[in-house]
Amino acid sequence: MKTLNLTIMLFLILTAGCSTVKVVPEQVPFGIINLKDNSQVIKKDNISIAISPADMDMVNYNIESIVASFNVDIQNNSDGETSFDKDSFALIDSNSRQYYPLTTEKIKEMMTRDTFYLLPYPYIGFYYLEDYEQAQFKNSSSSNLPYYFELRPQNLSTMALPFEPIIPKAGIKGLLYFHTDIRSISSFSINIYKKGASKSLPPDFIFPFKVMK
Repeated sequence: MKTLNLTIMLFLILTAGCSTVKVVPEQVPFGIINLKDNSQVIKKDNISIAISPADMDMVNYNIESIVASFNVDIQNNSDGETSFDKDSFALIDSNSRQYYPLTTEKIKEMMTRDTFYLLPYPYIGFYYLEDYEQAQFKNSSSSNLPYYFELRPQNLSTMALPFEPIIPKAGIKGLLYFHTDIRSISSFSINIYKKGASKSLPPDFIFPFKVMK
């Protein structure tokens, strides 16, 4: 019974406030869209950048506010070094509001502290060890779905896009996190500037997306 109650509580937390939305890229000149992962690749000045939606509300991390994440892959095909930092990226929504990426430290601060965890993360605690072992067995043997009772905040850092110089013929990839509710808007764009570039000038790369509800 206790295991059942914990399962119900976890389900309510993970599904609270969720709604079905689909984020799709809008075609730009010279952009290449892959409908399998809703990504778009743009190549300019020997720099290739691909962006696709990842997790639009990140409920599995039990964050107090809505956070959307995006996969970013940057390849430097030039003969010189290039750099992008956190301020190189800005999300502009259909209400003309701008958002800069969240640091992983800020997201960890936003994670809900008032939960029913009985053990330190990354695991949700159970009253009895056998309850945890039984739940782990059921998840591992019945489906390929992730273990929703295993919350791993350290993944926020390991999966984040590294802001480091990109040497010639090399690349970086990872997640960008924005504190915005994608479900409340109709469209948005992710604008990218090279490190140190003025925001008064046009972005070096623009990735527009449409929100399908």
